[in-house]
Amino acid sequence: MANSGLTRRRGALKGQILRPCAKSGLNLLYNKIVELKYLPLQSEHLDAILEIENQSFPKPWSRGMFERELSLPISNFFTVYRGDVIIGYGGFWRVEDEAHLINIAVHPKYRTKGYGRKILDFLTSVMTKQGLKKILLEVRKNNQMALGLYGSFGFKTIGLREKYYDNVEDALLMEKSL
Repeated sequence: MANSGLTRRRGALKGQILRPCAKSGLNLLYNKIVELKYLPLQSEHLDAILEIENQSFPKPWSRGMFERELSLPISNFFTVYRGDVIIGYGGFWRVEDEAHLINIAVHPKYRTKGYGRKILDFLTSVMTKQGLKKILLEVRKNNQMALGLYGSFGFKTIGLREKYYDNVEDALLMEKSL
């Protein structure tokens, strides 16, 4: 890094660097994180979405299930790009003044980098713009990563759906006011 003029600052967040400013001579903190692009789900995205889906869930959705989402008026699914690579997706159903969060998934190669948080943040902003009042979701009782994410966004557990997944595994019902 010495040859490039870039120095990683001790304690800086991943993706942040110090770079000397030619004008002031000061070291300035820059963020190298690539911006994400969110596009409404289209049929041409399905191959990449299915790859992510199959690597993310024990009982993945089929192509037909995603194709159905394309025609549902209540469905709001988005494909997430990092550069020109699809790295994830997320979606919710709009039912009257509520959002039912259906899925958020990030390709395994891009997990633990904050992208799930960014997708949830984006979906929440879409819900707010649509005038929705609250979000409901179900999550596997043992999915600690998802529970941590939802908890950090202010979701509260309001119930239990016994044997919700494949008539075997329990789900927690969570809610957040918008």
